[in-house]
Amino acid sequence: MKESWFALTLVVLAPSMASADSLEEIFEGANAAYFRGDYEGAATQYRRLVDLGVVDADVSYNLATAEARRGRYGAAIQFYERTLWLRPGDADAHEGLDAARTALGRRMAERMGEGEVDTAPPLSEALFGGIGRSTLATITLLSEAAFFTALLLLLFVRKESARLALGVAAPLLAILMLVSGSGWGLRSGWLEDGAPAVVVEPSASLREGPDQHAQVRQTVREGQRAWVLETERSWSRVRVPEVGEGWIANDHVGAVRP
Repeated sequence: MKESWFALTLVVLAPSMASADSLEEIFEGANAAYFRGDYEGAATQYRRLVDLGVVDADVSYNLATAEARRGRYGAAIQFYERTLWLRPGDADAHEGLDAARTALGRRMAERMGEGEVDTAPPLSEALFGGIGRSTLATITLLSEAAFFTALLLLLFVRKESARLALGVAAPLLAILMLVSGSGWGLRSGWLEDGAPAVVVEPSASLREGPDQHAQVRQTVREGQRAWVLETERSWSRVRVPEVGEGWIANDHVGAVRP
């Protein structure tokens, strides 16, 4: 549990938005509910903050932890992954995510005799680990500035040793710029086919169309990774790796990114 709440990023500024003081009161009330064992009440309060437009790693982490305590492991996985998107490399979130996946796999094995849960991280996480978008953007900008400065100096510097050093530094800076820029692009989802999400219900149907009476194509399980391709009313068209595409009710799948 994260008890301190130092900063909030409000991405939705609706006229009915609660004040910062009342947001903090909701957060503190949710923490109090958690510590007295009211995990459902805590989760409800944390979700209220999310619904109000609060994008904060501590809120996401605490909501994930409360959902895990309730046994809603799909939702826990969703918000642990959101925590890691907001705060890459968070050791507690990694530990919680692993524990939620293990608990979900154990429950599935007990119920269905099969307990396989998606564990492969997204490509950006696998390649760049705990390096966040802001850090990668900063590295890209600084390396770009240094690269062009090196090229500019090559036009004016006449000392051979200095020109040699600049000639070596320039391509290295270019490589750093390209790698960090690619990392920033991956972290921003440039190469992703849709928005990352997680199935949050024990069993959910992928249908032919956005209607509860549409034919069922496949059934997906809690904790499976999905990519949201489009939304229509209360339905989302998703692609689930190794399963296929179909329409799923919005409340059966949870977005990883706000």
